[in-house]
Amino acid sequence: MTVRIRWQEPLCTALLATTMIGTCQASTAAPAPGSDGYVHVSPDGTVLGPDTYYPKDGNGGYDVDKYSLALDYAPYAMLLSGKATITATATQDLSRFDLDLRGLTVRSVSVDGVAATFRRVGEHELVITPKTPLASGQRFTVVVGYDGRPEPLTTARGRVGWLATAGDSAVATGQPRSAMTWFPVNGTEVDKATLRVSVTVLDEFSVMGNGFQVSDVPAGAGRHTVTWSEETALAPSTAMLGIGRWEVERITLPGGRTAINAYHPCAVDKRKIGGKLPEVLEFLTGKFGDYPQSAAGGLFLDRSLGYTHGAQTRPVYGRTATVADLVYATAYQWWGAGLSGKMWRDTLMPESVAQYAVWLWDEAKNGVDLDRRYRDTVTKVGDDAAFWAPKLTDPGKGAEFAPTTKAVLMVHALRRLIGDDAFFQIMAGFPAINPQGNQNWHDFELYVSAMTQRDLGEFNAAWLDGTVRPPDALLYPGR
Repeated sequence: MTVRIRWQEPLCTALLATTMIGTCQASTAAPAPGSDGYVHVSPDGTVLGPDTYYPKDGNGGYDVDKYSLALDYAPYAMLLSGKATITATATQDLSRFDLDLRGLTVRSVSVDGVAATFRRVGEHELVITPKTPLASGQRFTVVVGYDGRPEPLTTARGRVGWLATAGDSAVATGQPRSAMTWFPVNGTEVDKATLRVSVTVLDEFSVMGNGFQVSDVPAGAGRHTVTWSEETALAPSTAMLGIGRWEVERITLPGGRTAINAYHPCAVDKRKIGGKLPEVLEFLTGKFGDYPQSAAGGLFLDRSLGYTHGAQTRPVYGRTATVADLVYATAYQWWGAGLSGKMWRDTLMPESVAQYAVWLWDEAKNGVDLDRRYRDTVTKVGDDAAFWAPKLTDPGKGAEFAPTTKAVLMVHALRRLIGDDAFFQIMAGFPAINPQGNQNWHDFELYVSAMTQRDLGEFNAAWLDGTVRPPDALLYPGR
């Protein structure tokens, strides 16, 4: 689902032109195949091409509106069978199109109720040829039947995707490419869509998903079907699913809403952390504005993940999670799940602010002097070339999240450069100009310059695009 921009602040015409999202491609006279790999287009019409890190991820030629998944999971055999119903709109005349699905066996594919030809190509490409070509603007429905034992992906951060233990929990979590391990998807961040997931499993198991639980009904002897639905369009990387013997806790949030936390039986000691969600939400709304999601809560696991997954409405926490992880994952609902990057090289744009929220929490709640923390960190790093080498705007495939500390230092340096009033106006304002949309580093640079009415070219060159330690004037602005 392409999210269109709703401007809520007076900005210059140049900024408006640059931040508009252009995702549709020109129609051709005769039906043509959709592109393998989502082709990004800048607002001025310049073709930027597929994601430079994962060029085969995502697909062109259509726009997904909704994923509806009917899954059946056998926890002892760790086997999954599913039927994915995908509602989409063609953005060009299509003779064929692709979905991303890694592993698993595809049994059947239909388009608008008619059997379609399909084949598997490469690591994760499902190529579909409908019996009748699709016309540009046509709304269509794809149904994919599949089964097998899902396998996770190994990344520099740890394993992501479908993580299962025989007879125990199965969790779909992590970034950047987890969704394709358990359902067919248009695996690009810019094609956000709603997600409805129904899971049939043994009665002793419960299910957690994005959004709200809408039903829990019997499904024969000793089995039940649980359905979760997220009606706010989400990026594929922010989808999650948890099947396990969860201990579920409902807590009241500021304003009277209810959040749902779930804990693995061996992680119930994390209730102290999950119970702080109301306080964290109240704090962050004071920094970033109204909470942008429809639901809240979290899933706390008994296993170490190596990361915290800021899944939309329901982050997933590993065994070593702390309050800092709770603050980060909650902030990610604004900066990350709400405001997403366009390509994976943009990862650190929202990530830097979500991580800096932990600094803000420590400043307000723990009395930490952030200037001292910043100076101590810079002193400790010194002239370490490896630390300063990654470009925040393009850290490299597999290193999307690696230079996080440098990115957080950049945010604090920016705060000191432009002052608190402008800084916090930007922290709340930038996600609000394109709710649940996609922006990149260039959009962020333009927005900051427009809001501050300052030329920040030197700062951006040193911090965002620089590969060496910034000069002292930009390392310690306003000192």
